[in-house]
Amino acid sequence: MVQSVPLSPEWSQRIRSLMRDLRLTQAGLAERIGVSPATVSRWISGRHEPSAQTYVALGNLAGPPEGTYFWERAGMDSSGLPSASLDRGLSSLRVNLTDFTLVAARKASQQLAGKSSAVAIPLLNVTVWGDRVAPKENVSLSQSVVEEVLIAPLAWCPHPENMIAMHLAGDSMAPVMLPGSILFVDTAVTERDHLHHKLAVVSHRDLGFKIGRFQRLPTSDLMISLNPKYLPLDVSNASKWKIFGEVLWWVSRDHPSS
Repeated sequence: MVQSVPLSPEWSQRIRSLMRDLRLTQAGLAERIGVSPATVSRWISGRHEPSAQTYVALGNLAGPPEGTYFWERAGMDSSGLPSASLDRGLSSLRVNLTDFTLVAARKASQQLAGKSSAVAIPLLNVTVWGDRVAPKENVSLSQSVVEEVLIAPLAWCPHPENMIAMHLAGDSMAPVMLPGSILFVDTAVTERDHLHHKLAVVSHRDLGFKIGRFQRLPTSDLMISLNPKYLPLDVSNASKWKIFGEVLWWVSRDHPSS
C-alpha cells in the first residue's frame, strides 16, 4: 500500500517560492528577516508558522503583488492592497506626505497613485517606557500581536524588512515625543558605536523596552532622556541591556488624551 506524502502548508510553499525568486539560501533569508537559519528551516518544512511580524517582513521582501499573501497572513486587510489586476503603474502605494505621513493599511486603497514605493510596518501591542521606572506589566515580543499595519515611504526605511512600530508611554522624551506617540524602530541597527548620540530603544529581560538618546562614554553607556527632570540610565551591562534598534521617526498628537 502506497502512503501519500502530506503536502506542506501553503505558507511554507510560498516561503520556498520567495527564496527561489530572490535566490536566497535559508541562511540568506534568515539574515534578511533577522532570525536564525534553524527558524527558516522550520518554516519551509511546515513545522512552525512565522509570526505576524515576520509575515509583514516577508511581504516587504516580496513586494506587491506577491507580498499580498504574506501581508494577509499578518492580518492586513487585502482590500487596501494593490492586486495583480491593477495596472502595473499602480502596483505600489503612494503616501501623501503633505497631508498625513502614515496611513492605516485599510485606507491604503485611497492612496493608490504615482510610482513611489512604500513599506508595510506592523504596529505591535508593545510599549516603550518613558517613565522613571518600568511598568509592572510588559508585553514581550514573543507575546506581541499586530494591532495595525501602517504604510511608510520606502525612502524612510533603510532596512524595510526590519521595521516595526511601538507605543510610547511616559514623558521622559517630552516635549519632543509626547506620551502616546508611535515610534518607528529599525531593529537592524544594534551596533552601540553606530548609535552614539542617536535615539534608540534598549531592551531588558525583566524591565521591557526603554527609549532615550544613546551616549557612549569611555567607561559607560547611557540612555539620556530629553526631559531634563529624568536622570540618565546606565545601560553599560550588555548582558542585561540589549540594543533593540534605532528610532528613525515618530508620530505624536498635540493632545494625546483627546
